[in-house]
Amino acid sequence: MRISLKSAALILIALFPALASAALQNGKVEVGLVKGTSTLIDPQTIKKPLASGLVFQEGYTVETNLESTAELILSNGSTLIVSPNTLLEVRTFKQVASSLIIEGSYQKLDKEPSPSVTEIEVKRGKVLGEVRKLNPMSSYTIKTPVGVARIRGTIYEVGYEEDKKGMGTLSVSCVRGSVEATVFASSSGPISVAPGTQVTAVAPAPPKPAAEEKPAAAAAPAGTAAAPAGTAAAPAAAEPAPPAPPVAPVTITSAAMDSKMLSSISQTLASSTSLPPAIAQEVKAQAAAAPPPVEVKPAAAPAADGTAAPAAAPAADGTAKPAESAPASTTTAPSAPMSTSTGGGGGSAIDQLVQKITDTVQQNVEKAVQTNPSGTGG
Repeated sequence: MRISLKSAALILIALFPALASAALQNGKVEVGLVKGTSTLIDPQTIKKPLASGLVFQEGYTVETNLESTAELILSNGSTLIVSPNTLLEVRTFKQVASSLIIEGSYQKLDKEPSPSVTEIEVKRGKVLGEVRKLNPMSSYTIKTPVGVARIRGTIYEVGYEEDKKGMGTLSVSCVRGSVEATVFASSSGPISVAPGTQVTAVAPAPPKPAAEEKPAAAAAPAGTAAAPAGTAAAPAAAEPAPPAPPVAPVTITSAAMDSKMLSSISQTLASSTSLPPAIAQEVKAQAAAAPPPVEVKPAAAPAADGTAAPAAAPAADGTAKPAESAPASTTTAPSAPMSTSTGGGGGSAIDQLVQKITDTVQQNVEKAVQTNPSGTGG
């Protein structure tokens, strides 16, 4: 019996380093190139200037001003360029430890060294990302208040903005690779975004949290006698509840990325990152082959007498003028009930999904290590 226990102890000792390294740990985010003034906010909301070389973990927030950009380099080899006037939070970033993860050399990785779970929330603004080939067990998502993009080894761009009418606009562009977009208020399911395509969704933004302070009691009108002491106040007349506002439809549009969009991305990759120049050059070549931007002309105003404006005259040689490019395909997706949980519509479901993915990745890596203690598998 002693021999058996001793053998078991030796096996556990041999396996312990591998099992310990297989646990998902906090990944690291290194600040690369910074242009202008940006801010890093820690989980206790303490702010400090964002500077090249800083390293932080999940739970931190990055904010750029109107004239600044920031490059974030993750320990899984991916790069995130934060555009001007953007607010984002690294909500979740966990990764299995690996000897290939070397601080200061994350961008030298040609593929992700170990499984990871990444969730970046863009609360406003836009991010441009470059993700190396991910481990099959990894998950990489960019979340916004109205939808989420799931990323697989690619170059992508995700933006979010709200208007004064309470509508949020999510744009998801796939330059290269594979991206999938999901709109919380739509029941249409995940939308595949093909390379060279941009999907734009306009949906109701989640309601802002109601003020906790109660309104002060209205003062009695002048000249009105106060109620005598000891008498019960008369119940106030119940006002009818206002009708619920109609649910705005969710509009989803898909269109090819034009040469102007791709050229802008190429310039950003070349000037605002420390990525190899070849990556920007590839996108520049893609821009050269892309269609030109479609000029949207305003509709002609009606004549003074109310009649429609005349059609455009033919060219001098009698030929008809070329037709405008076909508009982007637009669909009105069926709406789904909005979630009122913290984090916006669908936010609670996404948080639960990320937690489930994290647990699944942890179980899978532990199972792979137990099957192959040398650590060469998985």
